[in-house]
Order: sequence, then structure tokens, then C-alpha cells
Amino acid sequence: MQEQAAQALTDLYRDTFPQVARVVQQLGGDLETAKDLFHDALVIYMEKQQQQKLHIQVSAKAYLVGITKILWLRKFKTDSRRQPLDDHITDAYSIPEDFYTPVPEKGRSLMQYLQTAGRKCMQLLQAFYYEQHSMQEIAEKFHYKTIHSATVQKYKCLEKVRDHIKSSAAYEEVIG
Repeated sequence: MQEQAAQALTDLYRDTFPQVARVVQQLGGDLETAKDLFHDALVIYMEKQQQQKLHIQVSAKAYLVGITKILWLRKFKTDSRRQPLDDHITDAYSIPEDFYTPVPEKGRSLMQYLQTAGRKCMQLLQAFYYEQHSMQEIAEKFHYKTIHSATVQKYKCLEKVRDHIKSSAAYEEVIG
């Protein structure tokens, strides 16, 4: 019985691995990665089979290819999060120091415009944009009856700031 199971596993490996290797290669992986992922997929397959939790509606080959794809995607997602951005950017892509022209210090700063909207508006906008609270959290924090009320108030606050900016001399200079 053990010999039959071993032979079945060997046949499954021999029949399935070439397809898995092609799939992993198409996804950007190499042969070693394909082997590692396929071995992991086989372990998952065998564990589920032993626990009698294997309820597949496709062939074992298709199941293993699918599990390998999922493992690849998880590995790729995890690996891509860990790579620092500096690994991909070289000095060839650096921005020259004189690329941006400094904005002259005319008129008021953005903070001064925000302050003209009032303390409550400033707190609401800070909670949404800086602290990244959801509108539900903001509605509760500022005692609005509904999320819609909080959203409308946020819009009104932004409009106050926009109106102050549009009525400033600095805005006229930039637009004019």
C-alpha cells in the first residue's frame, strides 16, 4: 500500500512539475523558486489528504498548480513589501537641486488660511486629512448625528478655506 502511494506521488510529481515550472517562469520566477513552491504545495496537498480535508473538484494536477500560483502570489506580495525603494532607484534618476523653483513667500501660508475657517473646521480637517480618521469616527468625535452631516461640514470647511484663498492677492497673481 505504501509503495503504491509513493508511486502515485512520484507520478503526480513527474506529471505536474513541468507545468508548475512554466507557470512560475511566466510569473517571473526561476527554477529554484518553482521547486520550493511546488514542494510547499505538495506538502499542503498531502496534509489535507491525510486529514481527509481534501475536497477538490478538479484534478490533483490542477489543484497543485493552483496552490503553487497562490503561494507565488503570497511570496511576491511579501517580498515586494520588504524591498526598500532605494534598491530600485539609482543616482541616474535623481532630481537636480535646481529643478524646482522656490515659491516666493508672498501672502499667507496655508496654515493661516486654514485658521481663518475657524477652530472647529481646523480640528475637523486635521482629523480627516492628518490623523486619517474615517467619517464615522469624525461624526462620533464631533457629535454629528450622521456621517452625512460630518461629510457636509467637512465640505463647508474646505469651501471656507477655498474662498479665503481665492479672495487673496496671491491667488490673483497666480491666476492673472
